[in-house]
Amino acid sequence: MTPPWLWSRPLVPLTTALAAGIAAPAVGGAIPPSWLFALIPGLTLLLAILIWRRWPVSGAICLLFFCLGQGLYQQAVHPRLDDTHVRFLPQHTPISLLGTVQGRSLSRGEAYSLDLAASAWSDSRQWRPASGVVRLYGVPAAAPFRPGETIAVRLQLRPVTAASTPASRGRFLALTRQQIFVTGQLWPQLPPVKIRTEATTSGPSAWRQDLRQSWYRFLETQPQPARSIFLALLLGDQSEITPELRASLQRTGTSHLLAISGLHLGMIMATTYIIIFWLLRRWPWLLLRLPAMKTALVLAAGPMLVYAWLAGGSPATQRAACMLLAGLVLLLLERPKDPLSLLALAALIILVASPLQLYALSFQLSFLSVWGLITVRPVLVKIWQNRLGMAESWPQRWRPAASWLGQALAAITAATLATLPVVLSAFHQVPTYGILVNLVAVPLFGALILPLSFLAVLFSWYPPLAWGLITLARWAMAIGLGILDGAAALPGVALRLPAPTLLQTMAYIAVLAGIFLAKKRLWRWLGIITGILVLSGSMFFSGWHGWTQDNLQVTAVSGGRELSLVATFPGGAVMVINAGRPQAVAQSMAADQALIRFLHARQYLRLDYLAALTITAQNAPTLLALAREFELQEFWYGGDR
Repeated sequence: MTPPWLWSRPLVPLTTALAAGIAAPAVGGAIPPSWLFALIPGLTLLLAILIWRRWPVSGAICLLFFCLGQGLYQQAVHPRLDDTHVRFLPQHTPISLLGTVQGRSLSRGEAYSLDLAASAWSDSRQWRPASGVVRLYGVPAAAPFRPGETIAVRLQLRPVTAASTPASRGRFLALTRQQIFVTGQLWPQLPPVKIRTEATTSGPSAWRQDLRQSWYRFLETQPQPARSIFLALLLGDQSEITPELRASLQRTGTSHLLAISGLHLGMIMATTYIIIFWLLRRWPWLLLRLPAMKTALVLAAGPMLVYAWLAGGSPATQRAACMLLAGLVLLLLERPKDPLSLLALAALIILVASPLQLYALSFQLSFLSVWGLITVRPVLVKIWQNRLGMAESWPQRWRPAASWLGQALAAITAATLATLPVVLSAFHQVPTYGILVNLVAVPLFGALILPLSFLAVLFSWYPPLAWGLITLARWAMAIGLGILDGAAALPGVALRLPAPTLLQTMAYIAVLAGIFLAKKRLWRWLGIITGILVLSGSMFFSGWHGWTQDNLQVTAVSGGRELSLVATFPGGAVMVINAGRPQAVAQSMAADQALIRFLHARQYLRLDYLAALTITAQNAPTLLALAREFELQEFWYGGDR
């Protein structure tokens, strides 16, 4: 007989096994393709035999999904490409490329990057067909291009490769996830030439671009920083968000406000539902013929899907849309709802369609936060309710407000605990009491600013109403930004911590599972004690290893615009030597994440010596970021600056 744990909630273990198979190559657990060709048919045959004999199949089917995850990863990283694909064009040599601008360009200071869908290429002799997308760097800011325009460029192509550094591998997976296998550096002597300005596509893709452009034109008239936030909330475009605002959001744990997720889709759907339900109640004869609540829910799903379609389709948006639609179907059918199975179903759909989404930060934060809300939040709410019930001296009129406050705090704490390892790996800091800002920021941005701005762009054809709505949203936003900036400036609102290792992450999960998931006391205390011992032991060993080191270790970390050497001396002292490249090849005015992520991955908290051989526009942001993120003892630089 098959164990009931698999069939009572089958999507959860199967999706977990699939995700584990996709994630295994990142930690050195890749299965060779030749083995997969034998394992998958063999496991399928074994599964058929087990079903025929009515023997337990849990282990076999989970192992099969693990191997399928490995196959999906390898297919996504090494897909079969057409012979005309830009991946097979001459590399590291100047060529001409003709293509159509895809999406919105990404700002890079004095220059920016854009994605170019190639249609033809030339080696100065003849033009030949080409296909695929190229990430083009170094486009002058004075030459703005819009999606749908056809341009010709002179560039050098470079393949997208995965080096040993975390930043390089992350960049490789991010570009490969978008089906981008080559990048191009614009030839500085020949700027891009615009060939055609009208859109060259038709159908839903062209409609989406046209609608997004109309929203862009309406929002571009708004002053900063309101415009950047409106673009992020409505269109998923965070290219104009300033580093200062990002830092404030990270320090207060409110970065999720600008990432389109279930909060945003739910608020759009709830706002539309309230409006439609109010209108239906104006006609009693309709109420006698239609179920008003179900009708309003079905009609409210339309604007929600339009919003998700226009927002760019990030993993968080896809997850929220899948869960909301699945929950809506179950509600209409009056079937019992299992939130954990709905979450697993959404993850399964996304991973099968795009396996590398598992490595996207938005995917990880979105699914982990919802998992925390489903599993951890009920335990915290129960604890709060028990404490509230024991406080008999509280007046009865305060109990509803106290209950709401407890549920809100439980939701914030659950999401923070569930996403803590990912947040540390990505941002190298964890918010403390700053997460309390969510009690004000989430209702303000989700229930007021987002619906008002969404209605404003919908009624952009009627300027008086649109400008009134957007003005109200801008006033509310000014209040919200003032609260965020004030909270982010408080001392101790966030703690700087190194990126956790895989062992430390597993130990943290063991502690979390012991506290919130274990049903038996033995398993609870075993998970908590084991996790705490492993966490404390790994941190002690890391410090002890640095103190007792008796040899010199030197590592070269190469970025796009600079080169760095990281030297660890006997006794654990750390020196970073940094130099920027010449001004002629400038691509960005941002800090080089390759060096910063390498230092965090080595769990350094302090830099004893920072030596800058040069200080240019290329490496100055990195030097500033190092001074902000690490305890810096001495800084050395040459010249007369």
